[in-house]
Amino acid sequence: MSARPANTPHTNRTAPRWVALVAFCGVSCGLTATLGLAQPPKPPTKEEDLHKKVANLDPNAPVKADGPRRSAPERFYLDTKAPIFHQVEDGPGVQPEDKNANEYQSWCFLVLHAKKFAAAELEQHAARDLIAVDLHMSKMQRTLFRYELLRFDGKTVCARRLAAPKYFTDNPDFGVPPEMYEVRFVPVDDSPLTPVSVVFLELPEALAAVKGKKVGEWLDIPDRWISAAGFYFKTMSVPAENGGTPTSIPLLVGKSVTPLPGPPVAYGNDPTALDRDTRVFKFIKDKAPMVRAVSDNNWAEIASLHRVLMHSTRFSAEQLEEHALPGVKFADLFEDIRRDYKMKNVKFEGRLISLRKWPVTPELQAAGVEPVFEGWIIPINEPRGNPICVLFTEPLPGVELTKDGRVNKWVTFAGFSFKLMMYESQEDDPKNPGKKLNKYAPLLVGRGPIVRPDPDRETPLTWGAFVKWAIIGGLVIVVGGGAITWYFRRGDRKARAEIDAVRGRNPFDAAQKPPELTEPNVS
Repeated sequence: MSARPANTPHTNRTAPRWVALVAFCGVSCGLTATLGLAQPPKPPTKEEDLHKKVANLDPNAPVKADGPRRSAPERFYLDTKAPIFHQVEDGPGVQPEDKNANEYQSWCFLVLHAKKFAAAELEQHAARDLIAVDLHMSKMQRTLFRYELLRFDGKTVCARRLAAPKYFTDNPDFGVPPEMYEVRFVPVDDSPLTPVSVVFLELPEALAAVKGKKVGEWLDIPDRWISAAGFYFKTMSVPAENGGTPTSIPLLVGKSVTPLPGPPVAYGNDPTALDRDTRVFKFIKDKAPMVRAVSDNNWAEIASLHRVLMHSTRFSAEQLEEHALPGVKFADLFEDIRRDYKMKNVKFEGRLISLRKWPVTPELQAAGVEPVFEGWIIPINEPRGNPICVLFTEPLPGVELTKDGRVNKWVTFAGFSFKLMMYESQEDDPKNPGKKLNKYAPLLVGRGPIVRPDPDRETPLTWGAFVKWAIIGGLVIVVGGGAITWYFRRGDRKARAEIDAVRGRNPFDAAQKPPELTEPNVS
């Protein structure tokens, strides 16, 4: 018998099933949440990872590959890490916002960046070792210099007013004026086929006539010297007015341009000097044939040759000789020391033995540099007879071109040492039967030779002239002596005839009358 009261209700000690199910679900959820918090986060996507890396990039290069004139202060550099700066497309003009918003914004940022500096500051610190062709070539080539501060000096072609982008008119607090200006010009020693454009904010008084034109309308401004410094943005492809090949025009963004009173002053005290630090000169291939046709591999050498030829036309042959380095010998341009003379003005004297015309490119024709001549000179005191090759633009007075190209003139020539050129000589190659031997000759580029008196011609002081006049004198003596001898012999025969006529006469014979004597005149 149980001790529990009878009226005590029966109690089931096992919990209902639904309670257990709820408890199990709660524990499971809590455990899952706990385990979820302990798990590592999902790996970032490639795009997220790239943005993170770009944001943390170190902008300071441990070692910069630059020269003393390509190291502008850091304050001139534009921070271009944002993706919008890498969406600029060469070819068309600066794109509107609805076609290429990134390029449009990049342009506006660059204008604001250039606005922070004075034009004189930009000109002082801009790199000057580039030429226009550096920004005309392939995309890979010119992209190296995008947003870099550059300076060019040259002659103006035309100018116009431009309306400021809506981005600036909608935000007048940026301080950008409602209109901007563009000047197109040809850098010094460059061809008119390779112009440059610069867009800027402040118009100098010398170009005030541009304001008389409508917005976007060009005003011709020929041959006014200016200095322009700005940040390179892109290279535009501008259609030719006559329907010909479009012109590639690099576009810079600056603060203003500075009118110059004349051609830019050369470096140093020599007005004829070339800037030897010009970048394209570094791509000239030494100990190689001279290139004649432009390709992707040799464009820099052709551009260098064009530049030196056009530079030489700015001076007379006499001016180049006046400023040429004295005492330079053939060996100086043949041995390793020749690198010290690269693009320096040197002078040689010798015999011009060959003269031909050189093919003229459209770039030279557009610059008025034609014709171009190729000559070969045997320098004086060169015992082995090794020649130098010269390229020049001034025709040689009194010398006609022949089919075989042979000439014989004693000349002096002053020009810029360009390279040690490989050429095919007339000698047979002993190692390659049937082929000619390759040799090397210094190549100089200048205005033209100057004809000088030939030291081998006959003069009163030469041995040849002495022999010539000695022979003539001997002949005169012989002829004169013969004439005198003939004269005296003629008189002698007459006298002998008279003597023979009276010989044997009796002086006392009256029949033989002696000849009458003439009385001397004593009055």
